[in-house]
Amino acid sequence: MILTRHPGRSARRVPAIAGLSLVGVLLSACSSIGIHPGQAAVVGDRSVSMNTINSNSSLYCQGLAATIATSQAQQIPMRLIRQYVATGLSEKLLGQQLADQYGVTAGPQYAQSIAQLTQQLGTMTAEQRAAILDVESGPRYLQWIEVAIGQQLLAASGQSAGSTQNALQRGQVATQEWVKSHQVQIDPVFGVSVDGGQFKAVADQTSFPLSTLASQGTAQATSQQANPDYTGQLTPAQICT
Repeated sequence: MILTRHPGRSARRVPAIAGLSLVGVLLSACSSIGIHPGQAAVVGDRSVSMNTINSNSSLYCQGLAATIATSQAQQIPMRLIRQYVATGLSEKLLGQQLADQYGVTAGPQYAQSIAQLTQQLGTMTAEQRAAILDVESGPRYLQWIEVAIGQQLLAASGQSAGSTQNALQRGQVATQEWVKSHQVQIDPVFGVSVDGGQFKAVADQTSFPLSTLASQGTAQATSQQANPDYTGQLTPAQICT
């Protein structure tokens, strides 16, 4: 596993697999807390369902497995994939609502990044490609929407954006302001906190581990490295292979 960073965002864990990113928290399933039944995440007046998370996670796993020769060291728990899928789709919803409010689009840089990603998915089925693009476009879309918002706001105040990074930082401030007055919540089962528009991995706050395996899973939540002792004890249905 290696680390990569999106400008202005917290570190994401990614495997060096065909250019795809994958980040996640390993948490056991639990009932929804503060989320309407059947919903995995609520962002403003929009939501993503548990059924969508499950479906996209399955397709994401299939597409990912088709690109690598799996081994125990490369096996990825399905819970991690579900967490990553939930985060990506939530980021996309947040970006869409910010775009609507400010009347901006993601711009050509976003389209270029998606085109490059699409080229890497040529060996997958159409459904697998669609699921992966749906998830992977989330952080990219939100980032470039924030850049567009930052450029708009800086121009309106008579300032020059100066650089993409400056515009991004201004757009992230606008995101923080939006989040203060709108609901942005992901089911605790996924182990994600939303702090001012930043989606961050957190340890499980809804349950306590009672076994060695559960303790390993909890420790995995904030670790930067996969634990083969943990993944090696999971059932085949719990692992993306």
